[in-house]
Amino acid sequence: MSKKPIGGHGGNDPILTVNLPNDFGQDMGVTGHLIGEEMYFDDNTGMLTMEKLYRDEEGALAYGIISAIGHARERRAYTIEEQDESCIVSNGSLNLEFSYDELFELLAVAMAAEVESPSKQVNEQIRRRLAANE
Repeated sequence: MSKKPIGGHGGNDPILTVNLPNDFGQDMGVTGHLIGEEMYFDDNTGMLTMEKLYRDEEGALAYGIISAIGHARERRAYTIEEQDESCIVSNGSLNLEFSYDELFELLAVAMAAEVESPSKQVNEQIRRRLAANE
């Protein structure tokens, strides 16, 4: 994730121009503030994960995550546009609109699925949502 400061608020909260790499769609460029970041290592799998969350000048969110084990890596990026009754989530190749209730339900399923069997249930929920949108 490359970044270039282009301004800020008293030097404490710079506005950054960032390119979020994405192996599953188009890379996503964002100009905004870094509002959160996390890096963690899973001793059981040997996976290093880095996450960054940005809010752009219009208020939309951009999220980048890079996971790596050894020399293998996976880079994903998402944008989230908040609206009054729903939000639009994009992974660079697909846009989905969720009501906030649907989004919270999906996140709850994702958290429960991670405990049970990582990502199997989440993928099933996304397939159902895509089928409902057709």
